[in-house]
Amino acid sequence: MKPAFAALAGLFLLSACNAAPEAGSLVDRHIAALGGEAAIENVGSIRVQVEVTEPEFTVRGNYRADRNGHMRIDIFADDTRVFTEAMNGETGWQMFASGEVADLSPEGEAALRQGITGNLFGLHEYEGLGHQVSEGATVTIDGIDYRTIDIVLDNGHERRLYLDPQTFLVARERSEFALHPDLDPDEEIFETRYSDYREVGGVIRAFASERINLRTGEVAQTTRIESIQINPDLDPAQFERPASPQSEQ
Repeated sequence: MKPAFAALAGLFLLSACNAAPEAGSLVDRHIAALGGEAAIENVGSIRVQVEVTEPEFTVRGNYRADRNGHMRIDIFADDTRVFTEAMNGETGWQMFASGEVADLSPEGEAALRQGITGNLFGLHEYEGLGHQVSEGATVTIDGIDYRTIDIVLDNGHERRLYLDPQTFLVARERSEFALHPDLDPDEEIFETRYSDYREVGGVIRAFASERINLRTGEVAQTTRIESIQINPDLDPAQFERPASPQSEQ
């Protein structure tokens, strides 16, 4: 099993109950609905325990990340670690169940960086990170007129966020990408739908999501957050690339 979980790392900041202001740009209203700039920027590090289900398996993940570009996710089947992906602040690595360590592809590294951005930064900070954020068209889906925000990341990857017209919260997200880029590089168009919103550290986040392949209509992945810790102490050593067993002999 080699589930490259770069894509699941984009949990993205969401909110469900804070009142949005009646004036200001779409991004301003969205950020206010999340709880405001200060609450978002107060999140310096995060730890998430998550259950991930795909058609062929269900696994659990232990995800950690900080604003300095460090992240690691360990994947467990039952109580056995079967895979790890990480960024040490500059480059990424992956470790298999055997303990063998290898580089990530550029696409895999980009997906992990995207997850760090989505989990720890608000849209008001994106321009300073080199990304582009703009207001898109109003789009009607299932009878709901969604205001949209278009994002172009610094690597050219495009995302569209669909905001609820009443609350200015992200209800859906669409993007084209490879779900597991280091396993299968073929890209698909996915729609992610968020639900089960709960407040954690002043920001309300989605504790459940469903990712739909829009070409086939099939559910490609569902996630269920078991717990989120805000600003945990993270040992920097866990993000450093370990030696493969072969190199230790």
